Amino acid sequence: MDSKNAIIYLDIDKDTPKIKFWYPYTLPEKYRREIVEECISIISGDPIFIPEILLIFPISPLKIKVLIKYFKREDPTKKEGISKSAIIFLFAEENDQIYYRYMSYIDSYFSKTISTMLTLEKNGTIDELIYEEIVKLHMILCNLTEYLSSKSQYISKKEEPSRKIFEDNQVEKKKFKVVVLGDPKVGKTSTILRFTDNVFLRAYIPTMGLNITQKIFNVDANIIELVLWDIGGQTKFEIIRKKFYEGASILLLIFDLTNPMSFANVPKWHQDIKKYMKNNKALKGYLIGNKNDLAKKRIVSEIDAIRLSYSLDLEYLEISALTGYNIEIAFHKIARKLLYFNKIEE
Repeated sequence: MDSKNAIIYLDIDKDTPKIKFWYPYTLPEKYRREIVEECISIISGDPIFIPEILLIFPISPLKIKVLIKYFKREDPTKKEGISKSAIIFLFAEENDQIYYRYMSYIDSYFSKTISTMLTLEKNGTIDELIYEEIVKLHMILCNLTEYLSSKSQYISKKEEPSRKIFEDNQVEKKKFKVVVLGDPKVGKTSTILRFTDNVFLRAYIPTMGLNITQKIFNVDANIIELVLWDIGGQTKFEIIRKKFYEGASILLLIFDLTNPMSFANVPKWHQDIKKYMKNNKALKGYLIGNKNDLAKKRIVSEIDAIRLSYSLDLEYLEISALTGYNIEIAFHKIARKLLYFNKIEE
């Protein structure tokens, strides 16, 4: 069966997580089990941590992605005084550009449904009526996906080698976590999308805390999987950011060549990850100047950028998410650097 565009209502208990409801009812147990494990892992390690925003997360074994909206309710029976739950919507990977672009808009539907559910629970309403609200949300999201897809203004992407080619290959795949940081509006999400899907996001969409994108490709006879963690630059996401630094293989610090403030804030971002990382492992990486195409509006010079990268012990690259300039070259260079580090550590 096609298990995409399903929805799950998960009750997250530290000892016994439980799926309270899923729709369609034919969603296989394998899907439910994999999704629950991944969604719990995101907030494991902190009994009171709850992301307050809608997240996109890949479920790699199933080749799908999910939208996750965590929420909490007061619960005097718990040591922390709260219980945690999540609404999870499964969707096809090829639709992720839609959700990146309209994240805030879609988040409002999740929030409205959750608010209604909590009110119904507080009033002692039977579970069946609460589950009806989830089915309504499922219908809304399915209709929105179809509608927004028809209105998409993305540039068509080039054909890429089938993922199955890599999966069938006998060469061992090497997987790396890449943390992408920088001020809002510098082009982090656009840069990632240009690399992973050969598209350019023509409207600025504030990253809602965290977006995770994967890319599998071949570099020098090695199969590489980069898992790109696009972490929100807004101050309100500061507490969330430190949760996602751990385990990073490399850091990409992006600034806007036409925005001197984003360049001035680079050391702040470098320090932000440095204070949370053990042994400074994630400080290997690159300083990346975006919007290289805007030559007449450029303010930050190449020599100043190189000097800063040298002081932070980062390599420097210039790109354009709009034109695609240097994107493929940059990420292949990053992959080769990761392979080099991996060989040394082995």
